[in-house]
Amino acid sequence: MGCQVVTTEGYSLGKVIDMMETGSNDVLVIKANLKDAFGIKERLVPFLDGQVIKKVDLTTRTIEVDWDPGF
Repeated sequence: MGCQVVTTEGYSLGKVIDMMETGSNDVLVIKANLKDAFGIKERLVPFLDGQVIKKVDLTTRTIEVDWDPGF
C-alpha cells in the first residue's frame, strides 16, 4: 500500500490505499489525486498481473497499469 499508480501512458491515477479480496482476483483501491481531470475520488482496479498490472517497482513504490483513467 502507498504505491503511486500510473498508466502506461504516464497518467497518475493516485495512491493505493487498500486491497480488496474478491472471489476471482484482488482489487487495488486507489485514492485519486486531488486535481484528477476526471473528477474521480476513488478507483477500483483489478490486480491482474500481465493484463492490467504491467510493472511493480517496489524501489520507487510505483505500479504501472494498462487502465483507462476515465473508468
